[in-house]
Order: sequence, then structure tokens, then C-alpha cells
Amino acid sequence: MAIKKRGYFFILDAVLGLSILVIGVILITSSYVNVPQPAQVGLLSDDLLDFLSNTKIKELNNPYAGIGGQLWNQGVIKDADNSLLQQIGEFYATSKLDTAEKFIQNVSIGIVPQQFRYELWVDGIILYPKTPALEHIKSRNSTNVLLTSKKITFGILDKATGSIWGPYKAEVFVWER
Repeated sequence: MAIKKRGYFFILDAVLGLSILVIGVILITSSYVNVPQPAQVGLLSDDLLDFLSNTKIKELNNPYAGIGGQLWNQGVIKDADNSLLQQIGEFYATSKLDTAEKFIQNVSIGIVPQQFRYELWVDGIILYPKTPALEHIKSRNSTNVLLTSKKITFGILDKATGSIWGPYKAEVFVWER
């Protein structure tokens, strides 16, 4: 008689344990969690800063910022061996912040997908967009993933005199809209 009672206890214990496991698996698999992919945003912020720091003016095919472009013909850009980030730093050092903003906008066309927003800061000053729109600010404040990449930039203002600018900390913030 005592053996039959122990059998019921073990069967009841196994059924109870199995039902708890099944309910747990059902709850986990039925709940859909939408988690943003920080890897994509992180890669984009690194890629954008790498593009700016590794691409030289002479390698750029851009009617505004490249060789033979508007800034080149006006004499605003003088060194074709400057990287894009160095040129941005030079604009910052010479207080040409409006030119820096237009330069960044022109060279980044087609680089950053439309579903992302970004900002470029140099030495703690926002250069792009210089005056963010309200929608831009709301988007930044409400995003789930905001990643940054940082590099140091410096350069030569005048090769004849040897005057230099920098070093400045350049930061790119990228997030999904």
C-alpha cells in the first residue's frame, strides 16, 4: 500500500515539473521583444569617422569639396593631402564653422543611410548640424541606442611658417531615427 502512494507522488511531481517547464517555454517564445541592433549603429559610427579620417581631399569626387570644386577654386581648401577630418579641423581652427557644416553635409551625402541621424563634434563644439532642428533633438533624446566614435585630429595651417592647429577631439554620434 505504501509503494502505491510513493508512485503517485513521483508521477504528480514529474507532471507538475513538466507543466512548469512547458509554461515557461511558451511564455518565453510567445513574447516578442524588439531590441535595437547596436552593432549596426556602432559600425556606422566607426565607418563614418574612418571615412572622414582616411579619405583625402584629392581622392574625393565632389563638386563642392573635392579638387576643382567650389571650395578649392575659392582657395578655401589649400592642401589636397588633408584628410576630410583634418579639413574639418582646419575649418574649426580658423573659425569657419558655417563652411565646416556645409563641407560635412556635402561629403557625407550617400554615406549615412536615411534611417539614421548623426552629429559631428570637434573639441566639444557641434559642427554638424550646427543648429539642430527640434525634430533632430527629439530623435536624439528618444533613441534607444546612441553610439559614438572618437578620434584625435591635428594639422598644419601654413607649411611655410609651420603653424599648426590642434590636437582636437573629433566625435561622431550616430543613432537610428
